[in-house]
Amino acid sequence: MRTTLRRVAAKSIGLVVAVSLLVSIGFVATPAQPAEAANGADFNPGMIISDAIFYNGRTMTAAQVQTFLNGKVPSCWSGYTCLKSYRESTTSQTAKSEGCAAYAGQLNETAASIIAKVGVACGINPKALLVLLEKEQGLVTGTHPTASIYRKATGFGCPDTSVCDSQYYGFFNQVYQAAYMFKKYQARPASRGYVAGRYNTILWHPNSACGSSSVYIQNQATAGLYIYTPYRPNAAALANMYGTGNSCSAYGNRNFWRLFTDWFGSTTGGYPTSTSLASLDSTTIGLLGMATDEPVTYPDGGIGQAFQYGWAYWHSTTGAFRTTANVGRSYIALKGPNGVLGYPITNPKTEPGSGASQAFQKGWLYYSPTTSIHVVSGPVGRSYATLGGPAGVLGFPIAAPKVEPGGGASQNFQKGALYWSPTTSIHRLSGAIATAYSALGGPAGVLGYPLAAEVVDSSGTSSQLFQNGTLYSSPTLGVKYVLTALGDEYAKLGGAAGTYGPPTENTTTYPDGGQGQRFQKGWLYLSTPTGLDAVVGKLGYSYAALGGPGGRLGYPLAAQKAEPGNGLSQAFEKGTLYWSPTRGIHYVLKPMSDQYLTVGGVGGTFGHPISSTTVYPDGGNGQRFVGGWLYYGEATGLDAVVGKIGYSYAALGGPGGRLGYPLAAQKAEPGSGLSQAFEKGTLYWSPTRGIHYVLKPMSDQYLTVGGVGGRWGHPTSSTTVYPDGGNGQAFVGGWLYYGAATGLDAVVGKIGYSYAALGGPGGRLGYPLAAQKAEPGNGLSQAFQKGTLYWSPTRGIHYVLKPMADQYLTVGGVGGKFGHPISSTTVYNDGGNGQRFVGGWLYYGAASGLDAVTGIVGASYSALGGPSGVLGYPAAAGKVDAKGGTSQEFGNGWLVWSSATSIDRVAREIGEYYYSNGGPAGKLGYPLESTRVVSPGVLEQAFQGGRVRWTTAGGAVTF
Repeated sequence: MRTTLRRVAAKSIGLVVAVSLLVSIGFVATPAQPAEAANGADFNPGMIISDAIFYNGRTMTAAQVQTFLNGKVPSCWSGYTCLKSYRESTTSQTAKSEGCAAYAGQLNETAASIIAKVGVACGINPKALLVLLEKEQGLVTGTHPTASIYRKATGFGCPDTSVCDSQYYGFFNQVYQAAYMFKKYQARPASRGYVAGRYNTILWHPNSACGSSSVYIQNQATAGLYIYTPYRPNAAALANMYGTGNSCSAYGNRNFWRLFTDWFGSTTGGYPTSTSLASLDSTTIGLLGMATDEPVTYPDGGIGQAFQYGWAYWHSTTGAFRTTANVGRSYIALKGPNGVLGYPITNPKTEPGSGASQAFQKGWLYYSPTTSIHVVSGPVGRSYATLGGPAGVLGFPIAAPKVEPGGGASQNFQKGALYWSPTTSIHRLSGAIATAYSALGGPAGVLGYPLAAEVVDSSGTSSQLFQNGTLYSSPTLGVKYVLTALGDEYAKLGGAAGTYGPPTENTTTYPDGGQGQRFQKGWLYLSTPTGLDAVVGKLGYSYAALGGPGGRLGYPLAAQKAEPGNGLSQAFEKGTLYWSPTRGIHYVLKPMSDQYLTVGGVGGTFGHPISSTTVYPDGGNGQRFVGGWLYYGEATGLDAVVGKIGYSYAALGGPGGRLGYPLAAQKAEPGSGLSQAFEKGTLYWSPTRGIHYVLKPMSDQYLTVGGVGGRWGHPTSSTTVYPDGGNGQAFVGGWLYYGAATGLDAVVGKIGYSYAALGGPGGRLGYPLAAQKAEPGNGLSQAFQKGTLYWSPTRGIHYVLKPMADQYLTVGGVGGKFGHPISSTTVYNDGGNGQRFVGGWLYYGAASGLDAVTGIVGASYSALGGPSGVLGYPAAAGKVDAKGGTSQEFGNGWLVWSSATSIDRVAREIGEYYYSNGGPAGKLGYPLESTRVVSPGVLEQAFQGGRVRWTTAGGAVTF
């Protein structure tokens, strides 16, 4: 591609240099190409016209254009103006940033002058402009052109699918705008629909149903023609160069090429070949065709030149060689001799599968239809060539060279890869190992660079050594790596063909630098302090599942060993794994593992573990074995807990639960029972009462009263712990309660059941203060912090709360006039109490003190809500009047009863008036009803002797 060759040449090369080259270098003379009939077989869709020809605006003067036009139309039809005679006043144009110089307008300017001047201003060959005028409107040879034809002379602004744009009408306007547009295409090539230097999809015809083809456009002039007329001539159009093809034929670009060739000769030839390229043999020159551009001189004195079918390059140190097709185009894209490859040092070479290659000073280019084209250079390139290139073991390259760490390099090929570094030389990887190594990051990954070639051992496993380890590829297990130093130890054991077979996983490196890995027949683990050990079989699977060295057990310390009952064990840094056919596999952690061995291990009393070690927050251990549970605490040492006590203790959370660590072995208790002491209490079991715990401080207090052998016997429930830290618990002989302030007390029998039902110390009564005592009538009572419980055979059990409990005793308690309580204390909102006894009701308020309300008055007062009702607390004792009636004053009124009138309430507002007038003994007599509220602020009540009304304003009156 001529423009690309020029682009990579020195920027200082210009016309003067080119002229000097004629003298200093010399050329192989190539005669000017005569005009001759175009042959469709010579049409090259990738280079319709060379850039050198198309963009040469000085090929014809105005006089030469005029002579050419005169020759095409000797005579014009009468009444018409042919192009040779056409004149038009032109307008001046300023210089354009995209390539056209200024144009000086002129009155009555000839068409020939316009064509020549536009060619010079815009750098477009006047010959190309003449061809364009003929191709679009037939103006050059037309004998009777119309004004309409002149308006759209070059077809500029005239799309195939619409009418022409009137803003571009006029001969000068058409010629100038067309030339300017071609320069704009050249100035900004990358933003166009067709781009030189790559494959482009080009339609055959405006009808898209005719399809398209892919064309490698070799130069900008050809790209510009496709942008201007975006169709490629098909075979039918080229077969009939001077006629029509078929319904899918388009003719614009065919006609451009045909007309130019017929009128002016080759669209690409006519350039002398540099004498420096004369060393290319005649066969090579024949393969390249004619030169399509001037030679280009590079900064180092080398020469390059474009031909119809390729390119040729020469340098004094290399001689002359050609490049062609995809290799040649890629070489230009890589900046040719000025780029990464330098000059070619061979001609192109045919490779398998329609591929091609070529050697250059600094590397090679390899191409195939399936892999595209790639550079191979440096040590990688030399090794690849030694291995036979594309015909060798690697096939074609499939990617560009890659820079690797430490100044290294790599490249991927169809059948493998090559890796090189200054310190490791070059090595080939292939197959599964190459794929896996690449996935691991190659030299930048965990393995570093390869150090040796791939080998196959007797097991059929392939392996390859790298700086940091080895990759193993097994037909059945895939590809895995074994890192140094584990890899060194593994190799001593025979590697993949040895004891443990191929790896099934990659090496794991632990935080301390140790390593572990699974192989076909077991696991290997290595650390500096412990060395190499294998863990195999069921122990191996379990250890790996526990996290291996990074898990609970640390590194293995020794090989597996046999245990009684066909079992196995293996010691690790932090414990031991045990397996048996009947009990499965479990770990025993230190310090338990050491303690377990002191009692005989598997062969001792406790046999095989049936659970793994539990580690408690304080660092102690607990574990179940066939013979029971073992628990170890730093402060308590080792103790066993077995049987029913063992199950219960474990269910309670062992040392992490309520009881803490065991302090001693089990011991026998009366009644075939058992007990065992723990840090925070004791577990007791009996055949009849089951198992219960007694927590401290209750457990210590329980022992002070004889424990199981004392009057309280075996516990029948476990200890309840109250919020203040006190304890309560049921035993065969009753309940024991202990509080720090009250000490130990028993509550037994019916009082015991009732107290427990009331919540014990956490309920209404608080802790007991003394033992039960007898009361009159075969009753019982027991004092508690907040009251007393009373029981009698006839009145049942009731509690009397403080302060009522204390007041009750002031009037004789059970032995006094009120006798046994027949209800429990009611506590009112103000803290006062009320309670019914055999002899009546007692009420106590902080302000009113203790008062009794008895008989019918007592029952009525209680029904009215007692102190929390309308009457409030009693204010005085009940009275019997002269008529035999009874009345009693309360805070908010009176209750008055007589046998004739029953009982009624007299509100204080009316009552004060009533009693000031003699009460029942006065003229009003007994009330016939209770006080009524008639309306807000108005009360009324009927008496035997009249009615009383009370109002807020007037007080009480009789009416």
